[in-house]
Amino acid sequence: MRKFFQVSESETSVESCTRALVSFLERVAARASCSTVDRVAATDMTLSQLRMLMVLSRSDHDLSVNELAEAVGLSLAAAGRGADRLVVLDLVVRREDECDRRVKRLSLSEQGRELIASKFRMRDDDLAGIVGDLPSDVRGQLSAALSAALESLPTTPNTAHS
Repeated sequence: MRKFFQVSESETSVESCTRALVSFLERVAARASCSTVDRVAATDMTLSQLRMLMVLSRSDHDLSVNELAEAVGLSLAAAGRGADRLVVLDLVVRREDECDRRVKRLSLSEQGRELIASKFRMRDDDLAGIVGDLPSDVRGQLSAALSAALESLPTTPNTAHS
């Protein structure tokens, strides 16, 4: 039996809401993980290399290998090897820094941008399938709750918790 917005005060606690959110996200991840793993395996790249592509796609400037290593939590040597592989695959462009020729700057190539965009489209399709399996009334409530939550959250991460 479903409960629709008949939530007791104890169920609105941070801990209760966090448990519900974690359970929801774990179920969504479990449904989507098989296809995601298959897609990652089909790229012939390591998870670290895919993470590098994601970091580069979200950056507003070309990154040095050192910046990329720090962003993905790899050693400079490991990030350099990963970047070399991505350059060979024509997914990343490497160029010399304008101010310091010893520094190499990395950015996504057109092919790299297309790969990331296709992965996001696949993720969106997976999520649409999951949401499509929900009854329409639950979809509406989920959409309303997520919209309200998004409006309440700052757009940039906040290190302080209330």
